[in-house]
Amino acid sequence: MLASRACIIKELAQDFCVTSRQVRRDLEEIEAEGHPLISTDDPGEKAWQLLPGYKGLPPITLNRYELMSLQMARSNLSHLSGTPFSEDLDAVVNKVAASLSPSTANHLERIVQVFAPLRRGTRSYVEKNDLLRQLRKALLLQLRIELTYKKPYADKTSVYLVDPYALVLYEQGLYVHGYSHRSGEERLFAVHRMKQVTLTEERFEIPASYSATDRYAKQFGLIEESPQAVRILFRQDVAHLMQERQWHPTQRTKKLKNGSVEVSFHAGGLDEIAWWVLGWGKEAKVLGPPKLVKIVTDQLAQSLKRYTRR
Repeated sequence: MLASRACIIKELAQDFCVTSRQVRRDLEEIEAEGHPLISTDDPGEKAWQLLPGYKGLPPITLNRYELMSLQMARSNLSHLSGTPFSEDLDAVVNKVAASLSPSTANHLERIVQVFAPLRRGTRSYVEKNDLLRQLRKALLLQLRIELTYKKPYADKTSVYLVDPYALVLYEQGLYVHGYSHRSGEERLFAVHRMKQVTLTEERFEIPASYSATDRYAKQFGLIEESPQAVRILFRQDVAHLMQERQWHPTQRTKKLKNGSVEVSFHAGGLDEIAWWVLGWGKEAKVLGPPKLVKIVTDQLAQSLKRYTRR
């Protein structure tokens, strides 16, 4: 019925001889199972239907190498263990495992043991489970949210009306990027600083030109600043590490005669770049811009002062 037309809850209750409360629970279950259920504004009452053209979830079959890639993705999100995202991915793997051929199923135990993710400084999101479920629904259905948020060092929480555009995963942390009606511009909100998320019934449109990936490609991390030309000199001992990795999409490396490497890129977020440079200790020297040189030298001077203070 829901595949062919929109129906109000009262109509569904009458047709299936159940209560309106049961219909609401069934609709939630249909949505939770992954079926694209949408609501429309019917005159006087909200109506529900499946996405037009939807023909059901197709069966999933994977070979051993596809299963291996799925397990690698699962391992890469192990820091989100206990959250709805991890639980959903576990459910996907279990559903796939149940449909495997005997020959492929025999490899499953070994595949699980193949990957060993090593992480430090992770943040637990288990206490944010209810909040994450609300965010997941808002992101998928493009629902405006009322967000209760506490900024670092703030004494009180603030409430924002937000259109959540994307969930940003960075350094094992979760962030929501979207349009803040309070500030009148796009903002980034850390999930661990969120206190409450309330879904509204208002839908929003994401700008056609929007791309979270493109937006943050101009930055070194999450801090949004005007991109600048950055040049850093790395000593010979770590030159190979600079050449083997891409630290920024605009990165270029130049090997010098003495074996050292000059890394250059165009990015914003000088404070984050400084933190990265300082992590390399004596192996790195900032060549430009001057502002970044000053940030790093000031940090080094303050660190030295702490060690020499008596």
